[in-house]
Amino acid sequence: MKDKLKQLHQKARIARDAAATEAYGAALAAIQEGEVRANEDFSEAKVLAVVEKEAGKFAESAAAFAKAGRDDKAAEINERAELLEALLPEKLDAGAYPKLVADAVEATGASSMRDMGAVMAKLKADIGPALDMKLASSEVKKVLG
Repeated sequence: MKDKLKQLHQKARIARDAAATEAYGAALAAIQEGEVRANEDFSEAKVLAVVEKEAGKFAESAAAFAKAGRDDKAAEINERAELLEALLPEKLDAGAYPKLVADAVEATGASSMRDMGAVMAKLKADIGPALDMKLASSEVKKVLG
């Protein structure tokens, strides 16, 4: 994924595509900063997590601009979020979560909300970047709550 990001960034720079250059550059910078701080090369899963986080930052900024009435700037920033989101694997369908959560609860032996962290960790480890954390956590709360 990191190599693909580098290639996309290079192509965007050559094409003078400001939105793509900024989006891919921000993701690459965040990956590099994380690797330096951790003093290790990131695995594919960590790289995907960083790209997802950067896409979220762009989406959050776009929402703030839209709320402030700056729809032109919101659309511009949202384009960057969409470029990064296109690189991410598709999220699981919402209908799959009840069974996945039930299996994770059974596997971890969870019985109360205190065990939510263990269940979420199991889901994240088993499913990886296709897991929508918001949907998963709401389903876990339903089951354990």
